[in-house]
Amino acid sequence: MAESWAGLLAIYLGVLAVTVATQTVVGYWVYTRQWDREGAQWFLLMLGTGLSWALAIFVFLLPVGPGFRRVGYLIGALSAILTVGAFVVFVSTYTGNDLHRKRVVQGLFGGALVVYLVLAPTNGSHQLLFANFEMVTEPFPYLVVERGPVFAAIIVLIQVPAAYGIYLMVNHLLATRRQSSVQLTMFVIGALSIMSFDAMSQYTPVFPLRFSHAPFGLLPFYLLTAVSLFRFGLLDVKPVARNTVIEDLRDPVLVVDDRRRVVDFNEAATHVWPEIADEVPAAFERVCPALSEAIAVPPGDEDTTQELSLTYDEQDRHYSVTVSAVSKSSDERTGWYSILLRDITELEQSRWQLQKQNERLDQVASTISHDLRNPINVTTGRLELMATRIDDLDIDTETREQLLEELDSVDNAAARMQDIIDDILTIAREGKTVDETEPVALAATARDAWANVDTKQATLTVTDDRTLEADRSKLLTIFENCFRNALDHGPDDVTVEVGPTVDGFYVADDGPGVPEEHADNIFEYGYTTSDDGTGLGLSIVRTMAESHGWTVELDREYDQGTRLVFTGIENERVNEPAMAEPSG
Repeated sequence: MAESWAGLLAIYLGVLAVTVATQTVVGYWVYTRQWDREGAQWFLLMLGTGLSWALAIFVFLLPVGPGFRRVGYLIGALSAILTVGAFVVFVSTYTGNDLHRKRVVQGLFGGALVVYLVLAPTNGSHQLLFANFEMVTEPFPYLVVERGPVFAAIIVLIQVPAAYGIYLMVNHLLATRRQSSVQLTMFVIGALSIMSFDAMSQYTPVFPLRFSHAPFGLLPFYLLTAVSLFRFGLLDVKPVARNTVIEDLRDPVLVVDDRRRVVDFNEAATHVWPEIADEVPAAFERVCPALSEAIAVPPGDEDTTQELSLTYDEQDRHYSVTVSAVSKSSDERTGWYSILLRDITELEQSRWQLQKQNERLDQVASTISHDLRNPINVTTGRLELMATRIDDLDIDTETREQLLEELDSVDNAAARMQDIIDDILTIAREGKTVDETEPVALAATARDAWANVDTKQATLTVTDDRTLEADRSKLLTIFENCFRNALDHGPDDVTVEVGPTVDGFYVADDGPGVPEEHADNIFEYGYTTSDDGTGLGLSIVRTMAESHGWTVELDREYDQGTRLVFTGIENERVNEPAMAEPSG
């Protein structure tokens, strides 16, 4: 019989001894290797209070006097409160929830400690903490401990934030990459083991000894924690915002910690770096050598974006890489960073094709400028020579006039061809998307454009002014073609008006207006109602506007002539109304 209870006592003491050893080893490793990790200090405090708890219960079970056993149990109970509190602070800090900063939680644990420290020295007189310390001999000599009402209430109350802390860790598990679920699952199971051992010893006959076995739950908790730390890098798991949307994101995402190690990634990253799952956590330079050479971590600015090429499936892929801060360290110099790689290969291919098309368009424009203008110039020169020779011919006046009229007709046709070429060149060379803009005054630009046009007896009125972000040369082209359109289709004394709108500007005239049957076609290439027009003037206006990202439309409700409205010009300044200044 003696051998039986001696063996049982050895098991109890052995479990506590292994618990103490495990806590010591894990605590030393955290202190020397993980001290700067998020929540590491509070994790170490939790190890310290747990160590005190296990040692106190070890003394409680030793074959010493009842007084030493009672003191050991009281110290163990105090350490239990402190361990639960440290657990709550660690989980709160680790997950970034700040649960421990809430006044109700601080008040709960502070009040529990004060009540316990006040009542513990005098427990024998009131038995509010522990109702009974009874010495029994079976299965071996030990103290039977029954909780009093106050301590029972303390245990129940402090387990509420502890349970919520476990809930936070579960949420953290769901918000972390799949490879990290092992660490957090072991941690949660370990935390539940302490509560489970306490509940089984209080409400079931599973254990042969009648006192709280909660400290024996420390062993599975710290064993699982040790495996998480050493094997799976628990403190390398970061509560990065992560859900199924990011997990299913087709673009690779990496997380690099403040020691330049890749500690997290999504499924898409494994397609670019197939071995990453087996290597993480590992040095950024080793896991992604080409990427680490191309980008700076930490970045110089808050968030940086740059483009680079990587080989994927034996093909060069182009990526836009964005480095963003996930969290900062206490000294604000280092932190955790997410790296998002967006595949822009198709965009780059489209950009390359567009560049080639623009180059071909420039070649066509050059051909038009050189190869077509030369024959026109030759034709014009020959016409002038023929007109001189006709004047020298000995023919009657009527015949001479007929010949000269025919030459004028050919000359007008050549001039019209020259206008068409000029318009086509304008579209080809200036119709590209505007890359660089500058602040441009609406009124001044309109007046300069008016001066470039043969306005005859027409008048320009600028109602108000505003500042536009535009390419001034192209804005001049817009105004010049709008003015020519008004002059070509209106009377010689037509009045043209320019003014700002809420999100743009307008150009109006008091000419005959646009017939309803032509309103849908005025911006089409080559559409004209005049025998002398090229049909490209308003097409150029639309092209120049669209190159800025603007829209131009005919105001169909305007009944005093023609009004073209330009919109899509946002975030620009409208100046105070100015006096209308006519230009003749």
